[in-house]
Amino acid sequence: MIQRLQSLFLFFSTVSLLVIVYYFPLLKDSSTNVEYYLKNSSSILRYLILASSILSIFAIFQFRNRNKQKIVVRISRLLITISLLLILFVETTEVKKVASGTLLLVIPFVFLVFANFFINKDQKLIDESERLR
Repeated sequence: MIQRLQSLFLFFSTVSLLVIVYYFPLLKDSSTNVEYYLKNSSSILRYLILASSILSIFAIFQFRNRNKQKIVVRISRLLITISLLLILFVETTEVKKVASGTLLLVIPFVFLVFANFFINKDQKLIDESERLR
């Protein structure tokens, strides 16, 4: 159901992703101390993170189909990983350094890992109860 623990973790993942996009700088110019926010750019990074948050919301309402929910959570984690790798290896240069928002991208990833853990736990519980019938 919607009130399960994995739904809370999926919601927290969505909220933390949106907070990171709008309130934390991802890159910082070391020479001029200019901070680069993701909300001001229209790069692929912004769309990857927003797609990950939309998939997390979508996964909340897939509670009846746990296999589909697990797949959606995996795709969401993959999008966060791709965006983090793009920031670290493509966007970062000698002038632009990693800021706090980049490091905070680990938090929604961890929330998604916890959500996947509790989805698997629910699946095992249902499989055990069906075996007893």
